[in-house]
Amino acid sequence: MTIISILTEPAILIITVCFLFFIMTVIRNYAKVQKNLNSVYMFLKTLDKKELSYRFQQLDEFMTSNSFTTTAWEDFKKALIFPEKLFIASQNAKSTGDFKPEIYLTIDASYFFNEESLVYSKINNKFIQTMPTLLTGLGPFFTFLKMAIAFTEVNFSMESNVGGSLNSLIANIQIAALCSVFAVGFSLLFMFIEKILYNRMCKKYYLAIQKEFIRLFDVVTSEKFLIDLVKESKIQNVTNEKLLKALPDDFAKAVIKSLGETTTPYLENILYSLNKLNESMAKNSNGGDVVDKLF
Repeated sequence: MTIISILTEPAILIITVCFLFFIMTVIRNYAKVQKNLNSVYMFLKTLDKKELSYRFQQLDEFMTSNSFTTTAWEDFKKALIFPEKLFIASQNAKSTGDFKPEIYLTIDASYFFNEESLVYSKINNKFIQTMPTLLTGLGPFFTFLKMAIAFTEVNFSMESNVGGSLNSLIANIQIAALCSVFAVGFSLLFMFIEKILYNRMCKKYYLAIQKEFIRLFDVVTSEKFLIDLVKESKIQNVTNEKLLKALPDDFAKAVIKSLGETTTPYLENILYSLNKLNESMAKNSNGGDVVDKLF
C-alpha cells in the first residue's frame, strides 16, 4: 500500500479536504481582522496625547466609520470625562499656549477594546473552535464506516475466496485505522496552526490598540472623580452665593444708570420747552393777562 493510494482513498481524501477548507476559512477571517485592526492601530499611533482634545472629532469619525470598532467606541465614549474648556480649546487649534485640556477615562480601555469586541464578535469564532472537534469526529465516523463496508465484502462461501477476502479485509481495516490517525493528526495540526495565526494576526493588534488607548487617555478612578465633583460643586455654590449677594446692588446701579442715561435727558428737554413757552407767552402778553390774550 503506497502513500499515493492512501491519500487518494475517498475517506482520507474527504478528511484532508475538510482540513484544508478549515485552514483557509481561518486565514480568510483572521486576515480581515488583521486588516481592520492594523488600520486602527496605525491611526492611533499618529495621535499625540497633548493634541487629543483638538483632534478628538477626527478620532470620533474614524472609529465610528470602522465596522470593527464602532460598537465598542460608542460604549467607550460614555466612559469619558470631557473638560469644560474643551470647546474653547477646539476653537483655537493653533494655540501654542501652555493650556492642554485632557480627556479622562473612568474605566480601563481593555473593558471596551478586548478580544471579544474586536475579534470574536467579528468572526464566526464558535465555528472555528468546533473545527478541531469536527476533524476528530470524522476519524471514528469513517473508521467504522470503512470497517462496515469491509465486512460486507468478505466472502467465505468458497475456500478459494478465503485468502483474497482476508487480504481485502485486512487492507480495509488498515485504511479504517488510518482514517482515525489522519483525523486526529489534522485536528492537532489545525489547533497548532490556528493558535499561531491568531497570535500573529489578531491578538498582536488588539493588544496594541489597548496600549494606544492607555497611552492617550488617563484613567481617573471613581473616588477621585467624586472628590473632584464635590470640589467643583462647592466652588459653584460659593460663586452662586456671591452672585446672589451682589444682585441687588447691581440691579440698583443698573436702574440708576438707566435713569441717568435715559430719563434725565427727556425731563431736561421738557423743562427747557416749558421755559421757552413761558418766555414766549410773557413777550406776547405785554404785561397783561395771559389768559385774556389767548381768547
